[in-house]
Amino acid sequence: MPFRNPAGLFALLAVIPLILLYMRRPRPKERTIPSLMFFMKDAGVTRFSTLFRQIVKNLIFLLQFGAILAAAFAVASPFFESENAALATHTVLVIDSSASMGALIKGAPDTRLDKAVDMAAGQLQGGISIVLAENIPVVVLEKGTAGEARKVLSALRPRATDTHLGDAITAAGELIGDKAAKSRVVVVSDFQANQGTDVIVAKRALSARGIVIDLVSVLGPDKSAVSGLSNVGFVGLEINKYQTTAFVRNYDDAQKAVDVKVAGGKSVLAEKQMVIEPRSVEPVVFDTLNGKVELAIMQDDDLAVDNRLYISSPARRIRALLITNSDSSYVMAALKSLPTVDVELAFPPVIKGFDYDVIIIHNVSRELMLPGFYREINRVVSNGTGLVVMAQDGFGEVASQLGMPLRIGGQGNLSRADVKVVNRLTNGIDFGVVTDYVIASTSVAEGAERGMAVLVSADDGSPLLSVYSHGNGFAAYYGFLDDKATVKSSYIYPVFWDNLLEFLTGTEDIAGFNFETGRIDVVGEQEVATPSGSVTTSSVFFDEAGFYSFGGKTIAANLLSSEESDIRSETAFEVAAEDALLVTSVAQEKGEVALDGKLIAGAILLVLAELLLIKIRGDL
Repeated sequence: MPFRNPAGLFALLAVIPLILLYMRRPRPKERTIPSLMFFMKDAGVTRFSTLFRQIVKNLIFLLQFGAILAAAFAVASPFFESENAALATHTVLVIDSSASMGALIKGAPDTRLDKAVDMAAGQLQGGISIVLAENIPVVVLEKGTAGEARKVLSALRPRATDTHLGDAITAAGELIGDKAAKSRVVVVSDFQANQGTDVIVAKRALSARGIVIDLVSVLGPDKSAVSGLSNVGFVGLEINKYQTTAFVRNYDDAQKAVDVKVAGGKSVLAEKQMVIEPRSVEPVVFDTLNGKVELAIMQDDDLAVDNRLYISSPARRIRALLITNSDSSYVMAALKSLPTVDVELAFPPVIKGFDYDVIIIHNVSRELMLPGFYREINRVVSNGTGLVVMAQDGFGEVASQLGMPLRIGGQGNLSRADVKVVNRLTNGIDFGVVTDYVIASTSVAEGAERGMAVLVSADDGSPLLSVYSHGNGFAAYYGFLDDKATVKSSYIYPVFWDNLLEFLTGTEDIAGFNFETGRIDVVGEQEVATPSGSVTTSSVFFDEAGFYSFGGKTIAANLLSSEESDIRSETAFEVAAEDALLVTSVAQEKGEVALDGKLIAGAILLVLAELLLIKIRGDL
């Protein structure tokens, strides 16, 4: 047995005085007592044997002897080497729980995450921390016991996110802090589709701090672990109010016949059969459907999470009132063509009511617009109804009655319509030219007070499209005279009106109801329905594919990661080749187990036992 302080063994010399003390006895005097002669039958036994029996029978001597031995060896600091002793005070397990870890192990019913859990369960040394590598690091246990770690590991499930493994390794280093000498990081992953910080860079950063880090691949060293795996999955989604396009990719080396079903609730709404070439992508196109819609690839493969696609499309319709004295107009035709807008016409002086989501005023006869009409319009718009006021001849009186932050001038001539602000109302739209328009302006102070934004203007700065606040509602000024402008002939003209009405009524873009997993939304403390159950939380982490409901709306989240779905990727083997320190199994390093503390504790216990024995004998 090795010793850190061999000179401490000289303390064993303290045993010699103890033995000498016990060997020193008063010399007995022999007397002739006939009645006791029978006790002398053992007279032939040597004096040494008698002494030995006395020592053995003397428990106090044994306790003292043991205490001196333990103390002497403690001074010498003995230790031994053990594989289980290396870095046992704090182990941080970094477990890859991204989507690709849900892939099946070749030739087995278990997933990669199942294997990762089994491998991690054999590394529970000291205090255990567990970090999940999703698109962000998630700490699920910090310095827990082995029992707590096993409970956490048994509950792990693959999440529908991509992998930021390097970031998770960095987070493990932060958990360790400045205690690198007694800590260890074990990373268990398939090392595929890593985003963010490079794994090798993160490993070397921890190694430079003296932290032992082992990279453990669930795929092993043989590339046959990924060859022969099969996967076809959804990798993209483009959606607007009218059309939805889903993209399906074949990751195999052979053609795949694929059946895709489109379902709403329990009803199959559409079905498409297609053949996808090797390593190719094919679109699935259909009209956008209202409500919750689910697409499913009917063929089974080795990764299930990308075989389904979830779509949420709010079914809200906009009720619009067009107040006009024209029998027909470009705006009337555009509004009637919108599938999500229910438009009603009102011809002054007959207006039955103003209870609508948005009101459009177009080419009205001023003498037929009663003062009460303007008062009622101002009231409902101040309470939240949207308003669009379109330029016309004699526009000054209309603008004044509606309290618009505009100063009306004369008539302008030929001008280019210049986009000043690119947003959802102007993006991708060419407003062309105007041959006639209303010259208008606004003061800086009044425009700022009403939150007015000029989106499109003429060459002289006159607003052709602007938005501003009106009480609790929003209003828009449409400065184009349609019969004098080229924009009304554009195919995008109805789309512009659709976007404008949605903006004024606060209708969210359908894209805001459909996005990729990995997003975090702060929603305020409330109950949130997730794909796996309901929770009460103030933030929603979209790490599962499916529908989330909160705040009166339904969100669809999908993986849509071409890299994460590529379960045949050989990235793990490339990582192994890049860094010679990368191993496919955890190296069992030997560490020293010190015995001096245990020996000191043993010596103290022996002394206490001696005192107890003396007390029992009545000598203390």
